[in-house]
Amino acid sequence: MIRHSTLPKLAQCAKYESDPVAGPAAERGTKMDAAYRALLMGQPVPVNLETEELEAVMWAVDTARDLADGAYIEADEAKLKVTTPGLDHTGTEDSRCEDENMSFDLKTGQMRSYYEQMAAYALGNLERQFTEHFDQQRLNESTWTCVLLFCDQREFTRIEFTYATAKAVVDGVLEAVNDPNAQPTACEYCSWCRKADTCVARTGPVVETAALVQAETSLEAIRAGLLADPAKLGLFLQKAAIFEKELVKPLKDATKELLAADTEVPGWKLQVSKGAEHFDRIAVVSAAVRGKSGLDDLVAAMGGDMKGEAYRAWCAKLGVPVNENDAKRDMGTTRLVADKPKKARKAA
Repeated sequence: MIRHSTLPKLAQCAKYESDPVAGPAAERGTKMDAAYRALLMGQPVPVNLETEELEAVMWAVDTARDLADGAYIEADEAKLKVTTPGLDHTGTEDSRCEDENMSFDLKTGQMRSYYEQMAAYALGNLERQFTEHFDQQRLNESTWTCVLLFCDQREFTRIEFTYATAKAVVDGVLEAVNDPNAQPTACEYCSWCRKADTCVARTGPVVETAALVQAETSLEAIRAGLLADPAKLGLFLQKAAIFEKELVKPLKDATKELLAADTEVPGWKLQVSKGAEHFDRIAVVSAAVRGKSGLDDLVAAMGGDMKGEAYRAWCAKLGVPVNENDAKRDMGTTRLVADKPKKARKAA
């Protein structure tokens, strides 16, 4: 059964299968979802969260209420079920504002694209409205907005869908999944797939890269051959990245555990370094008061500069406008990143 939450993974690899064992990140997300719903309903938080986690959830609650602009937000899990055409699975939203044609999804951890999952929610909601009112014109003209609340980063994204757009997105994923000629594709979700250790999209590049490294050819000749063929170069870098992520890194992590257990691994040892010393803000303020430090001295002692995001948040907290002429920008950096195809989307 294809779940709503699986659609973004299937959009990258049509052969993706969710690992049935939930990891710590998923368990954390479930706890914070429960806290989010409870706070929206004015109920006691039913789970234990760290202070920073609770603050992140409270930010999400405040943001959802601001975006709803005073309209009622439904947070009762039993009333947030979504049935989407083409999917047997019944999804569950984190909260919904029917008056604004808007739903909210709390996301924890790394920021990712959840476009296809949101399209399925939008399609299900618009289809439900049509079923309830049987108004084809309303269905054609209506839009549904999905809001992703990335609470750990204190950022949100709004994605607005028409019925036609949402249906095209969902149907496109399902068509790829049902294609009898579909092949697995290495992607950012590989480590979450139940076939991660046997998938040819991962094992193939590892074997090929290892064979290339072990071949009786000089490294200089290998570099020259790759640089002479940009297409082959791009493919090699892609496969080498999989080799590093899926074989080298796990083996290094395992080697650390072996060495920690006093198992000898020739040529390797553990090097332990002390954590960097620091003083918290209470200690800093206390020293400033005792030494009768002026504000300028205190700021200079703290490094003088403040990152743009932190400075803007600080000004907002103080209720003072940011003087844009005071902003300074460092020299940018150039990084080599994988060029992933972008999906067209309409953001409100």
